[in-house]
Amino acid sequence: MKLLPRTLIVSALILAHGLAAAGPRHYDPPRHHHHHHRLGFGGALLGLAIAVPLIAIASQADREREVVYVPPPAPLPPPAPAIFQPAMPGRAEPVIYPRNGQSAEQLEFDRRECNRWATTQQAAMSDASVFNRAVDACMDGRGYTLK
Repeated sequence: MKLLPRTLIVSALILAHGLAAAGPRHYDPPRHHHHHHRLGFGGALLGLAIAVPLIAIASQADREREVVYVPPPAPLPPPAPAIFQPAMPGRAEPVIYPRNGQSAEQLEFDRRECNRWATTQQAAMSDASVFNRAVDACMDGRGYTLK
């Protein structure tokens, strides 16, 4: 039984005892100084009339409060590993021809610079076709023909 119903029951019993004891008092002559406080049948009946319903209410509250166990949710499966996809699997590397007589070393330098520049273009890192078009435009601007 919880603290509040228990407190109410004890308080009701104390109240009933106090009400029963507050009834008529008979005083003896002054030389006789002790008092007889008897609870009596009426006080006991009043105490029971208050305490029994309170006990029933508290017991009912304990029965209604049924504890239900809810199991924790199942753990989530680990995330799938990232799959590397090549930029454009269907696109073959273009053949690059120098239009202005650039050397093989210059061609390689320009290709690295155009690849680096293409990564800075919007959506180039998430869309391979955007990246490839950016590289192609850069190489064209540096004097190369792509086929």
